[in-house]
Amino acid sequence: MTARIPVQGDLSFVRTLLGAGATDLKYCYQCSTCTVVCPITPAGSPFPRKEMVQAQFGMKDRLVAGLDSWLCIHCNDCSTHCPRGARPGDVMNVLRALSIEHFSVPGVIARAARSVPGVLLLLLIPAVILGAVIAGLHAATGFGFLEGEIVFSRMLPVPVVDAIFIPAAAFAALTLALALTRFLRAVAREHPRTAQGTPLVSAMLGAAGDILSQRKFRECGTNRPRARAHVMAMYGFLGLLVTTTLVAVFYYLNLFGLDVAVGPYGFFHPIKMLGNASGTLVFLGCILVVVRRMTRPDAGRATDFDRVFVWVLFLTVLTGFLAQMLRVSGLGAPAYSTYFVHLVFVFFLLAYAGYTKMAHVFFRTAAMVYARWSGRALTVDRRLP
Repeated sequence: MTARIPVQGDLSFVRTLLGAGATDLKYCYQCSTCTVVCPITPAGSPFPRKEMVQAQFGMKDRLVAGLDSWLCIHCNDCSTHCPRGARPGDVMNVLRALSIEHFSVPGVIARAARSVPGVLLLLLIPAVILGAVIAGLHAATGFGFLEGEIVFSRMLPVPVVDAIFIPAAAFAALTLALALTRFLRAVAREHPRTAQGTPLVSAMLGAAGDILSQRKFRECGTNRPRARAHVMAMYGFLGLLVTTTLVAVFYYLNLFGLDVAVGPYGFFHPIKMLGNASGTLVFLGCILVVVRRMTRPDAGRATDFDRVFVWVLFLTVLTGFLAQMLRVSGLGAPAYSTYFVHLVFVFFLLAYAGYTKMAHVFFRTAAMVYARWSGRALTVDRRLP
């Protein structure tokens, strides 16, 4: 007698998947080619075939709490070799976005981050906040920052910028902590720890090695060149983070009586050089991603969720460079205006880190650590005997 396993399907979730970018899901006929060609699928319960089955049945609870959609790096080998054009890689990409939305608090921000109109609304919030603060400072002091030397802190003093951005960072940290806690609890129910699991410290170090080296991309065939763009954007972003931290530390050290140089820095100051080099890496990495998406259909279909983040990151760096160039050129109004736009984009990246594709950094890292800790990260040995 054949055992029957009840399936709790959610048809509305299937429609959500189709509308979010997994439009070719219906073409899958379960041949398992996707799983066979995947170079990084774990043993025991390989992906992405089971995710395609679950998606067709609308098994939302399992999919949003699935660990494997985060172990997938969207190299798109599966989509390239799919005989039906079902594009499993794109389905996995959409599942990650919906997983972020499902576990985010509040979810309405994550839903807004998946559409262009929603993102414009999210950008409007910091634009209004920053504009109101600048107008209030000008009205209270009567200080005309457009006159004299161009120094961006004349428009928005550093303590005022910190008073806006530190709460934004705290909001991001809190919402990310809540989302990741909910995510890991759900993952633990779906993937309990096994005897093959590694100690937590070892799992963290192993995941860090994978992330910093991007070695998993080198196992892919179709989309291997994307590793270059990822490495450039990742290390560039880390460099910009270090630059911003150093600028803030030096400012407050000087404020408390230590004689250290504060901005604006010259082009050949080490901090300025680090910032410009890091920005250039992010700039070029974003260009490589966009060009590859436009010229290589096998690179994977981008959704609004993907495109918006890349463009916001690109425009953040671009406006930073332009503000710097306009300041040096002595063009006051354009320089201050561009710097204002730059701050709006920075606020977006920072405050909404738990809702945009920036959340991938945290969700994927948590999944990679958990996979090693739980024993889920065992890979198939594909070497012939």
